[in-house]
Amino acid sequence: MTVFPKQVLRPTYAEINLSALVSNFQLLSRLLPKNTEILAMVKADAYGHGVLPVAKTLLQFGVAGFGVATIEEGIELRQAGIDCPVLVMGGLLGLGEHAAEAMIAAGLTPVIHSADGVRLLNEACARCGKKLKVHLKIDTGMGRLGVRPEALALVLARLKQALHLQLEGVMTHFAEADNESRTAEQIAGFEKAMKSIKDFFPHISVWHAANSQTIIRKQGVNLSASEKWWARPGIALYGSSCGVPLPKEEKLEPVMSIKSQLALIKRVPAGSKISYGGTYVCKRETRLAVVPVGYADGYPWRLSGKAFALVQETRVPVIGRVTMDMIMLDITDLPQSKIGDEVVLLGKQGAAFIGVDELSNWAGVIPYEVLSGVSKRIPRIYVSSAC
Repeated sequence: MTVFPKQVLRPTYAEINLSALVSNFQLLSRLLPKNTEILAMVKADAYGHGVLPVAKTLLQFGVAGFGVATIEEGIELRQAGIDCPVLVMGGLLGLGEHAAEAMIAAGLTPVIHSADGVRLLNEACARCGKKLKVHLKIDTGMGRLGVRPEALALVLARLKQALHLQLEGVMTHFAEADNESRTAEQIAGFEKAMKSIKDFFPHISVWHAANSQTIIRKQGVNLSASEKWWARPGIALYGSSCGVPLPKEEKLEPVMSIKSQLALIKRVPAGSKISYGGTYVCKRETRLAVVPVGYADGYPWRLSGKAFALVQETRVPVIGRVTMDMIMLDITDLPQSKIGDEVVLLGKQGAAFIGVDELSNWAGVIPYEVLSGVSKRIPRIYVSSAC
């Protein structure tokens, strides 16, 4: 039975299984070559799981560092006493001098995407009297952040002149990680860029490219056995391979479950319309249950009329539109169900299971959106083993 913290006054919560997180980290580590370490992606509050408990757990198991999207996310880690490498993948993101000074003060590692980023960071370091490690991103086909191959020579020359910056690492990012041939094209582009970079900087400390799906397929790692590599898993740490099959006998464990309770039960006659817009009409006298979770909690509105929840280890349909704070279930076929019974919206209940891949398919979104969209108003309860 779950013991709720005193501040939890509503029975809806996210259960975060840190043992499953560790199991996933160790599985991914086994799939990597010996010269490759893991830089764990913990942006977006560790994909909704809670960045500080996740980061502090992974630190105990040999993680090389953490990747975040913004400077603010990096500062949160530093303020919690986490002093390992923290890469800010978005770099300065347009705020120039102010952002550069904050990056330096927090001891974060920026990813550089342009010659102007080199200038801003070098000038800020000169004013502070500090030297800063940086990573350079190569755009091999994502078409978002990163230096295009035709601009690489200029950026490398600027970095060579930037006496307050140390080029520690070089990276790229895969645009179609589920497409082996497209990824192979990007890897070839990255290998070509590596040769040019070594002409300017022969002693790069670390290279990194692989994300969750490419780690599983063993693409984008160990491009040169003599080099040190990082891999950057995100979604796989939290239990989803996004459809990429794992090797036999290997299994990712879901880390997050979303649970609630039946809060109100009523009978409504056949022909009753349920929820906003009356989009669901009861075909029979229906035993209806209200569950206190809605789209303000991150339970997607697009699940309206498509999703199922688990009650007494049985799938029951979500009927009518998902509202801001509540959903309705048809529990007519569970006559013994009662107020206070557990409802699992994501995760396991006995032998029954609703995974994030399935839930996201119902909603027509990707698993990343479901997990990172779980609202702050849903408390996270951390456990160290399956319950």
